[in-house]
This record gives sequence, C-alpha cells and structure tokens, in this order.
Amino acid sequence: MPRRKKTTRPVDIPRAKTLVEAILFSSDKPVESRVLLSATGFNDESGLIDIVKILNDEYTATNRPFIISRFPGGKYMMHLRPEYVNAVRRYIGKPLLSSGLLRTLSFIAYHQPVARSTVAAVRGNRAYRQIAELVERGLVEAEKKGRTYILRTTKLFADFLGVEDSIVQVRKKIQEALEASTPKTENNSEKSG
Repeated sequence: MPRRKKTTRPVDIPRAKTLVEAILFSSDKPVESRVLLSATGFNDESGLIDIVKILNDEYTATNRPFIISRFPGGKYMMHLRPEYVNAVRRYIGKPLLSSGLLRTLSFIAYHQPVARSTVAAVRGNRAYRQIAELVERGLVEAEKKGRTYILRTTKLFADFLGVEDSIVQVRKKIQEALEASTPKTENNSEKSG
C-alpha cells in the first residue's frame, strides 16, 4: 500500500497568536515549545519565535505591563516587565513564592554557581523538590556536571530583581536587600557613622 504524503496546511497566524497568548497567560510556569507548536500547527520553532516577537512588539507599542520571554531549552513564559514587579507586589498581598522556595532561591542566587548537593546539605532534603519547582518556574537552571547539577539563576530571576543578568549584580541586589531588612542597632549605627 503506497504511503500517503503528509500534507501541511497553512497556519492561521491570528489564531496561532491568540492560542500562544492564551496558553502562556494561563500558565504560571514556562511552557515547552512542543506544547505551543502542537497548539499552533507550526512545524518548527521559527514560526513560534516570529509569533512571540509580534506579540511582544504589540505589548510594547500599547504599553502593556507584561512580555513573553524564551528560556534555554525552548520554554516560553509570559510575565510582568521588571519595572512593574514591585508595584504589583505592593498591591497584591499574595507572595510570589513560599518562604521555603524563597530561601532556597536566595541561597542559590547568592552562592551561584552552586552544586545541587550543597544546596540540599544546607537547606535539607526538601531542597530537591524546591529546586525542581524553581527550575520548572524558570527561575533557576540546572546544568549536569558529573553526578550532580550546577545551579544558577536565570534571566527571568534577574528581571524580577530589576538587575542585569550577571552574578555580581544579583549578589549586590541580594546584599542590599539583606542590609535593608536588618534592623539597625546602636552598635551598627556607630560602626557605620
């Protein structure tokens, strides 16, 4: 029996834009490109990249407070622009991350690049689950090295902090936050004064 040739029908661009936007809006973590490719009918990621660029250009032109970012491994996420994060946090009482996740993320950010086993030794066995969630949310990336993984924060995390994506800038911002949250005592005041 002769094999039927697979035909590709043209992608409906307006519908593809709507689907990409709806899927990314509905997800609180990065979405793999294969999911978006399946939904839109594109055969490869180049069409998807074009759709994301069109959407981001529209968001910028209309001064929208969010953008779509592409992360290593072909994952996409819609998120707030860095300049809106603090304002939104002030009005929305719900924290973006639980305190355990936040502590694990802070440890990784301050000590990066850091071995996953080191994080677990300091934060306990629950750190493995927390690291997996941070990777899934696109805030941390894990690179296999020998028998462990080396952890680093992502550009999305740097965007949330409002700094450029560099270890030095991330550490500096964390140090400033620590100093701002540490209560000043007379001894601290005398040392700095």
